[in-house]
Amino acid sequence: MKKDINKICELLLNVICEFYENDSKARTFGTDTELYHSEIHMLQCIQDNPGLHISAIARKLGITRGAASQTVKRLERKQMIVKEMNQTRGSKVVMHLTPKGETACFNHKCAHEKYNTIISQILTGSDEEQLKFLTDFLLQFEKTLKEK
Repeated sequence: MKKDINKICELLLNVICEFYENDSKARTFGTDTELYHSEIHMLQCIQDNPGLHISAIARKLGITRGAASQTVKRLERKQMIVKEMNQTRGSKVVMHLTPKGETACFNHKCAHEKYNTIISQILTGSDEEQLKFLTDFLLQFEKTLKEK
């Protein structure tokens, strides 16, 4: 039993490391510009929540206003977003995706769909009890990681 648990621990950590290494690499997402993890997720946030200003984006992403501002500046330089004054609240600047930013978001969603397909294929044939065990395990593992 102890040997099995050790093997599971090793496999899980290997998968996490491999995923992290792949996810942390800059990717172009179908454009001519490399984007990092934080940048593509900010683009996705802007696309999913139109009309947000810097503070609202920072709150949604769980980052500081300063970090959000720096990422917005990089995305603007990379021609992924444009900033404009909010029509209803003239004091707030909101971000909108450029066509290039839209392309990156579309391809980012496609990448997520590929992972969903892989996981679905692996889990096909699992019974309800196995799926519940896996779900409970992952939720508990996630909760434990967030507590540290």
